This record gives sequence, structure tokens and C-alpha cells, in this order.
Amino acid sequence: MAVIRLLYAGANYHPHDWPKERWAQDIEWMRAASFNVVRLGHLCWDSFEPSEGNFTFEWFDEVMDLFHEAGIQVVLDIATRPAPTWLHKKYPAIDRTDTNGIRMEAQTRYMEDIGHPAFQEYAYKFAETLVCKYRNHPALYAFGLCNELGSGAPSYSREARDRFEAWLKDKYGTVDQLNRAWTTQRWSRKLNSFHDVVLPVSGQIQGAPERVLDMWRFYSDEVLAYMQGLSRIVRQFAPEARESTNHWSENPGYGFDYLKQYEEIIDLPGIGFYPGTNPEDRRALTAACFFMDHRIGELDQPIWCLEFQTGDFGGYASPRLAMRMYAYLSLVHRAQAVCAWTWRTMLGGEEQYVFGLVDHDGTPGWKYEEFKQIAEEFKLLQERGLPRQTSPQIAIAYSYESLKVMDGNRSYYKTDYTRQVLEAYEAIERANLDCNIVNLRSLRKDYKLLIVPGHAVMDAASAAAIRTFVEAGGTAVMTAYSAKVNEHNRVFDTPMPGGLSDVFGIRSGAFMSTRSHTPAENAGGLEKTELHLEREKPAILLGEQECQPEISYYEILEARTAETVASFTNTLEKSPAVTRNRYGKGEAIYVAIPADADFLGRLLDMLYPALDIEKGPVTPSGVVARSLEDGSFIYVNTTGTEQTLPLEGEASGLLSGSRFADSLTLGAYEVELVTLLD
Repeated sequence: MAVIRLLYAGANYHPHDWPKERWAQDIEWMRAASFNVVRLGHLCWDSFEPSEGNFTFEWFDEVMDLFHEAGIQVVLDIATRPAPTWLHKKYPAIDRTDTNGIRMEAQTRYMEDIGHPAFQEYAYKFAETLVCKYRNHPALYAFGLCNELGSGAPSYSREARDRFEAWLKDKYGTVDQLNRAWTTQRWSRKLNSFHDVVLPVSGQIQGAPERVLDMWRFYSDEVLAYMQGLSRIVRQFAPEARESTNHWSENPGYGFDYLKQYEEIIDLPGIGFYPGTNPEDRRALTAACFFMDHRIGELDQPIWCLEFQTGDFGGYASPRLAMRMYAYLSLVHRAQAVCAWTWRTMLGGEEQYVFGLVDHDGTPGWKYEEFKQIAEEFKLLQERGLPRQTSPQIAIAYSYESLKVMDGNRSYYKTDYTRQVLEAYEAIERANLDCNIVNLRSLRKDYKLLIVPGHAVMDAASAAAIRTFVEAGGTAVMTAYSAKVNEHNRVFDTPMPGGLSDVFGIRSGAFMSTRSHTPAENAGGLEKTELHLEREKPAILLGEQECQPEISYYEILEARTAETVASFTNTLEKSPAVTRNRYGKGEAIYVAIPADADFLGRLLDMLYPALDIEKGPVTPSGVVARSLEDGSFIYVNTTGTEQTLPLEGEASGLLSGSRFADSLTLGAYEVELVTLLD
């Protein structure tokens, strides 16, 4: 019997932006479009509490009742960011301070210091009041743990410095331990007490890498602790409600180490799904899917697209059908819900001309009709075993700390961390395979293949996880730039890859930059010119094929116990490009270049048969496909051109009602659910 699970389609709605006379009409249009969920309450703390302790819920009671009458369930965001003006004025210390030590006025959203005790006191008080007010409302489905935590920027205030000092005391215990961890003998920067600690950023100048990594760990822990506080309030006062959040842990300017504690905080993974209005931007498309899998981690839960792209700043929409294509692409990546951002085009404020399903004059446009089609088709899919539940055989390791380390030393790490992770992920995507994004320090499930791309920081727990995984029979593939620094962001003084040289059976010491190297630092007091010279274009012989990946760096490997799988053919050393080492019951494979989707894809194709990993459906480039529980297949053409793909015999299409013989042709951005006929 088919498994029946609910799919949800709806929108983000801002009733405080519109006259109450419009509410009933808007909600009726949502009901007519088969919407069954709406996200409310975000970004409007002062609409609930216009002054301290003065709560005005009457208007929102009416909104909640109207949605209940329409049969639409509510995800209610606990809108603690941005903080209201009255709180900023009462406690100016909660204002963000920039890297120059200048307090900044709260001109836009996310200008509060979320680690400040005064902010948290009022935010938690508001959260408790809101949760208790609506926990029993029949329209409520879930609470959202604030909006986009991890976005904005941290505060570099004196108060934040004091909290950093306390965090360091708790971590290191003694100043001697801190001095050793931070290598403070370098450049005469020893600390005599914890009170000597400063935040290692002054204007555009950053301090030593050891200190900077600990600073980002501190800010990350504050975000995690704040999110945990909101989660505890929901679980204490509304234990029957679900909880989710569209956090932004991957934000390169702030972010936080989501995988460190997500299992203690997140009940229902959530995301803002923003691949952009140009599907041709393949990197953005890949990143949007990767972030979904990152949020799921190893939870085995469906994910909710709490925000879903309908338009952009000054951009009306994606091409026709691309929004529907995005919805099905999210289903492939285990989504259960898509909530359009936004219902109505913004008239003012910082998001003026962010276009929604309804035009600026309140009239539904063609996007409304396309989202209506999404919602109605989602109803057809209730008996198809969606949302997808998977047990991936492949894991990709992700490291917030490596993201920060590599961003902080661009002179050495020329290929940024996010790009390397996405390249590894894309190699899996092209094979139409599922994978989990995992924290090496807490690997919970069994996998056949573990990919570790550009994992610069290799702490003892992560190294032990890789060692144990391979020892027990797994296959680990690690790429260049990995295992360069220890947990303190100090370069290993042992053979690299640090802590794992014996597991991989190699030594990695020297490396080559294939392009002229110009450091960011002004060494010797002389300005250096960026010459943009290409000195080498390495070719690699892998099997019987020679390829030339687009790289600017490769490592010169010395094979010790490892065998050489592939070699550079036109470099001076002709050194190994890929090595393979038997360790315990498994294998450790090292790739001497940064993660590259084309090259990794070829290498993984060689590994899948021996690992008994069956690739997904065969499709042309840009067509994503997965098999579903009932034996049918979902196909999503993410390209703007017609694509034809093979089928094994006759088939029927659920969405089009068509029958196919031996092949399926999908138009630009088209999707289909295919059942093979006996």
C-alpha cells in the first residue's frame, strides 16, 4: 500500500503591512490556490509589543482565526530579530559595534548583539509570551525559532570582548594553556592574564589565525546557545508544536557551526530556498540543494522551505515554469513544504521591490497561477511516498571551522572552502545519488563512502572518525588542502595530511601553484604585481583517460604504503595525482588537487561498482532524477532547453497524463513523475 504523507505549499504573509480589510481577500485567494500552510509573524516584534510590556495581540488573533477558518495551517515565527526600536533606545549596549569600535545605529535588520544578556532577557520574555498565547490555537502547526539566525554580523563591542574572555577561561582553564594554544610567543604577544585578551580584529586588520578561529567559535557558540534558548521555550510551553527555523549558518560573513549541536535544537529542518531567478547559475542552484542537505544532516527528517524564491530585488521572477521546477527540485532533496517569499510585492522598507506572487497593487499575477499549479500538483502526490525518505550510502564532511580558516588565509588557500564542498557535492548530484552532509566529530550513521573535501582543520576527533571509518571497512576520499592545521589553527609539524598520514599512506609536503602567486600580505615592503600568469596546466592520467582539471594548486605526494592510482603526466615531478591505501578493512584515497566535480565524478564512477553503490537514473546533464518508494521516477529538467532521456520501455506521466515509449522529452524547466508500465 502506498504511504500517504502530506506535502505543503503556501506563502509568507505579512498582515501588519496591509489594511485589515485586505486580509480576508488575500486568504481567500490562498485557499482558492489550494494553499495549506502560511508563515506568519517574522520581522515584526514591535507589532506585537509596540512598547515594553504592552502586548497587542488582538489584531493577530483575527489573522489566526481567519487562517483557521480557511483550513490553512500556520508556522508562527518567534520574531526576536530585529529588536524593536524601544529596546535599542533603552539598552544602547545591544547595538552592534563595528570592527573600529564604533557603535552603529539600528538602521536596518539584524543590528542587535544577540549574545548580550539584556537583548536575550527581553527576547526570551517576548518568546515565552508569544508561545503561551498561541500554543493552543487550532491553526498552529509549528513555531519558527526566529528569522535567519547567522545573518548580519557579530558585534565587536567591549561587552562582547568580556564575554569572549569568559568563554576562553571556560575552554582553556589557565592563561598558560591559552598562550600555548595561541602560539603567543610569536611577535611578543604573550598574555599575562585572561584580561589581556582582546577581540582579534581592529578595523581591517586581523590578528593571528589561532585567535581568529577561536573568536569565530565563540560567536558561533553564542548563536547556538541563543537558538537553544528559544527551542527550550517552545519545548517547555508548547510541547505539542513542531519547531523549525530558516537559519543561515552557512553565511560566509557570520554564520555558525550548525552541525555541532543541531540534533539538540532542530525538530524540523528549515531553510530559505533561494537558487536565484536565473537557473543558468549552476553554482547557485547546486548551493541551494547542498544547503538543504546540510540542514537535514543525519536527522532523517523532511525539510521545510520556509522561504521559497518567487522574485528578487528588482527582479520580477524566474523564467516561466522555473519556479515550479524549483519546487520539484526541492522535493528531490527531501522537502515537505514550500512557502513563497513573498505573497505580495514589497512596497517599502529595505526589501522594496522584492516581488511576490501578488503584484504591488494587490492583484494576483501569473506567478500566483504557477504557484497554484504547484499546490494543486502537490495534492496529487500525497500517495507517492513524498516527502522522500532516504538512507544515503554516501556522506560529505562539512566543516564550519575550515570555512573560517580558509577565508582567513587567502594567500595560501586560493580555492575557497565553499567552492570545494560544492564541487564534491555536484559530483554526487550528477550521478543522481543522495548524500548526507556530516560532522566528522559526530558521525552517527553507516556509510560506504565518505568524501572529505578541503577539510583544512583536522582536530583529533575528526581524524579519529576518519581512521575508525576506514578501519571498519569504509572508503574515504580526501582532497587537497585537507588536514593542514590542527584544532588551534596551527600548521602540523608532523607529516601531512596531519594526523592521518599513515591512514592514507602518503606524505604531502611541497605543492605547486599553477598560476603566478601574489600574496595578500606586503612582504618586504614592496608592492607586488598580480601577473595573472598560467605557469602550468597539469594533466592527469586516470585509467585510460587523460584530463586537465581547472586548478590553481596541486600537492606533490610521496607514496609510502599507498599505491598510485593516477599520475600527473606533464609536470616536472610526474608525481601521484591520486593514491589509494589499504588500512584496516577499508581504503583511504587521497586526491592531490582541490575538489573538482568533473575529476571527482570520474574517480567516483570507478569506485561505485566495488562499493556496491548503484548510480541513480541515467539522465542528460542538467536533468535531476530520483526513484520513489512506489517504483516511479521523478525527473526535473533544470535547464532552459529541451532534454530527451531514455526510459526502459513504456511509461505513463502522472503530471502530464501522457504515455511514453522508450524515451521522455522534457521541455525547458519541465518536470514529470513517470511510472513504468509492464
